[in-house]
This record gives sequence, C-alpha cells and structure tokens, in this order.
Amino acid sequence: MSVPTAAPTAAAPPPAPRRARAWARVAGLAVAAALVLTGCGTTSSGSDGAGDGKSAKADSSAAFPVSVKHAHGTTEIPEKPKRVVAISWMNQDIVAALGVIPVGVDKQWGGDKDGHLPWFRTQVEKLGGKLPETLNYGDAGEMDFEQILSLDPDLIIGLYSGVSDVDYKRLTEIAPTIPYLEKAYDGGTWQDMTRTIGKALGESKKAEALVTDVQGQLATVAKENPEFKGKTFTFGPALTAGSTELGLYVDYDPRVRLLTEMGFENTPSMKAIADTVKGTNFYGGVSLEKLDTIKADVFVGWAYEAKEVPYSLKDPLFQRWEPIKNKRYAFIQDATLGMAVSAPTVLSIPWAMERYTPMLADAVAGKGVTGAPAS
Repeated sequence: MSVPTAAPTAAAPPPAPRRARAWARVAGLAVAAALVLTGCGTTSSGSDGAGDGKSAKADSSAAFPVSVKHAHGTTEIPEKPKRVVAISWMNQDIVAALGVIPVGVDKQWGGDKDGHLPWFRTQVEKLGGKLPETLNYGDAGEMDFEQILSLDPDLIIGLYSGVSDVDYKRLTEIAPTIPYLEKAYDGGTWQDMTRTIGKALGESKKAEALVTDVQGQLATVAKENPEFKGKTFTFGPALTAGSTELGLYVDYDPRVRLLTEMGFENTPSMKAIADTVKGTNFYGGVSLEKLDTIKADVFVGWAYEAKEVPYSLKDPLFQRWEPIKNKRYAFIQDATLGMAVSAPTVLSIPWAMERYTPMLADAVAGKGVTGAPAS
C-alpha cells in the first residue's frame, strides 16, 4: 500500500553535501516558557485544547469549517480536529503547544529512545495524555499509509515536508491533509506554521499568544546580547573526510531565520550560495578553495560525529577562512540542541536559548566553541 515519496526520512539529521538525503539543529527564558506552555495545556489527548471551560470550547469550535490554501490546492476542515497526525518536523510541537496531543508523529533525530524530544515530551506530560505513536518509513523514505490509516486521523499536517502529488492524493483519502504551503521543505517561518496550525485546530487566538510570547523571548536575547547586532554569519555542517566544499544553508532555512531573530545578520554573500541550490535542497555548496568569497563574521555549524570538528579545524583551506582563523565559530555537537535550532518551534526555541545563546556569545568573542552541553 506504500508508494514512494521524495521526502527524506524524518528521523534523520539535517541534510548536508555528501550525506545528502539520508538525513536531509539565557537564563530566565526557560521559566517564562514554562509559564507560557502551562497556560496552553489541557488534560487529555482527546480534548479540544482550550483548557478554560465550556465557553472556550465553544469559541474554538465555532471557527469551523475552515479552509487552508496550500501548494496542492485547498483543504477544508469540517470540524475541530481531535486526532492529528504530524508527518514533518516542527508540526508535532505546535499541535501539542496548542493543546492537542498528536496520535502519530515522525521519530525525531536527537530524541530519546522512543524518538521524542524533551520539550515535546514535557508538553505531553503537562497535557496529561500519552505519547503518540511514531511513524514508519521505508528505506527510500516512503510513508507507511496503512499505519497512518490505522491511527484514524481527522487531520494530517505536513507543513515542513516534500509531499508529492501522489502522496497528497493518497493522504487525502485518509483524512484532510495540509502539506507545504508554497515550496517543498519550506514551511514558512515558525510564526507562519504556528498560525496556520492554529487556524486548522480552531485555536488562532492561542497561536497568536504563543507567537507573541516566544518572539518576546527572542527579543530579550537580542537586547541582552547587543554584541550580536550587525554580526554576519553562515550556518552549515562540519567537513567530513574527503570534503572539497562546505555546505551552507540558504536564507529561508529555519536555523538561518532563527539567528536573524537573535540579532545576527545573514551574510551578504548569501546570493552566491543560493545560486548553487538545486531542486528542493535548502543548502548550497561552496568550494573550500573559494571560501574567502563568503564574507561572514561568525560561522555556526553542526557535527554529526565528534571527529568531524577537529577534522574541519585541521583542514588548511578551512583554517584560513576569516571566521575560522579568528576563532569566531561555534560547532553544535549535541544532537538534541542541533534539532532544537534546526527545527525551531514555540516549544523548542525556549529550550534552546539558554544553551545556544552562550555558545554564540563565545563565538562572537573569538573563543572558538567546539561543542555543547549534553542534553
């Protein structure tokens, strides 16, 4: 019953050249986030997510039916969804933050033995329900439609996916489906995704409140770290054995957008990077011999394996690149933090900030960060 899909396996880490599609990541903020998320809770996975009595339930239900336009057409949701399957990164966080525990989610890279990330598990515990089933994928990344059907969803969400026309048709035979809105693997900003899912769940007011709260936390980070302002950056993976180029993420990639919200500025060299991007890729390659053409104050990278960091720093061409030569770099080696910043959401951003911000501050100060605190 399965058919091939172009999507990478959801459980894999962020994509990089040479690893390609086998894997297509401030004190006080955590407390504020806990207060925000506590206010979003309900007590069961079958609830409507309002958590504040009959009037709130009536208000959220009154929004239906709702229609959501996307790349494959328009999806109409006739009534408030209670059984949601999330088939792409980030979406399960938003659904849970809005008070509905998904019944099926992708297994998350950097997650625990069950494939769940700590901020998602914490939110499910606050809601008082059980953790969802993780979705199966074939070796080529094909979805298990029989499993999705067995979960009896009334809504399928994949805003950060590459759902093909064939996949979309099959999914809509199971339940109303919202794939990517405009471009594969570009779900829009985390704010866009929160608002879209809020509309689909009849929780637009709650979604807007979450967006406002988390934007406020990011603004606080920028204010408390004025040294970030105006600093240009690039973000990419560490080098691996035999690398002849460095992969760098383009401007619409979530991890790039997150840094700009913290006060940094995307490198003015991004156009040259973007020109190398093909198809649905969200990174471009730059020859190590031409790294000096990429102007940036800071380099942020992730390492799939610890050995990749010393390998990168010993590469003679990489060494002479300005941000590396000046020790203005930060490598993320903790998989959970890597996922938090690669797939930023209203749940993962507060968790990430108290771990990510000190690393970036050290990078700006020229201290050359080669790791991250264990999760």
